[in-house]
Order: sequence, then C-alpha cells, then structure tokens
Amino acid sequence: MLRLLPFIFVSAFALAPVPDLTATWKIDGNVEGVPVVETCVLTQTDAKLGGTCTDPMATRTVTGTVADKMITFSHPSEYQGQPLVLTFAGNLDETGKLIGTIDVSPLGYQGVFSASKAGPPAPTPAPAPAPSR
Repeated sequence: MLRLLPFIFVSAFALAPVPDLTATWKIDGNVEGVPVVETCVLTQTDAKLGGTCTDPMATRTVTGTVADKMITFSHPSEYQGQPLVLTFAGNLDETGKLIGTIDVSPLGYQGVFSASKAGPPAPTPAPAPAPSR
C-alpha cells in the first residue's frame, strides 16, 4: 500500500481543475521602481494561454501556460529602446486575484504584480458584409 501512495497523490493532483483565465485582466506591478500597468486580454485553451497585453506604448502578443493555480505568461516589450521580454509568473489566490513576480530578460530585473479580472474579453467583431454590386 505504501508504494501506491505516491501514485494516488500524483493522480489526484493531475485531476485538479485548471482555472479558466479567459478574461480581460488589469495588471498593476513594479520593477525596480518602474510601474508596470497593462490591460491583458487572455484566452485559454486547455493549459495554454494566448492573447494580448496593452500598455501606454503598444499592444503585444502573449503566450503562456496554466498548471493547477500556477500561471506563467510572457510578451516582448522594450524600455528606452532596448528590447525585453516580460515574464509574469504567479498563483491565483482564493478570491481569484493573480499575484506573482515579473522577470525582465535579458536585464535580470525582478518585480512584483497583481492582476484582477476586469471583465470578459471583448467579442471579436463580425466581418463586414461584402459590398453589393
């Protein structure tokens, strides 16, 4: 029986529900005294994340993963003309708020962030009708 205990634990852990993160998220963070304020529209398919994050300078494509309550996503960015990659890694707390760290590559700077759902993602606009002749 003792040999089965690790298997039972791993099996139960593997069945834990993956939270649905498809929504618009408001991110507030700080890296080395520099504020990080973004609105991210995330879409989730199984354990993969996609979408966009928008800050005052640009909208950027996001990729990431979800495993249990651990969420990791990243997107390209820049600071004073230097290309960077921001990687957000955190956990959902009991209220559904995402809290974690920001890693800035290749500089190696670290920061913190929190994110709250701002609502469902905006619907994709329907294609315009073809002009009639």
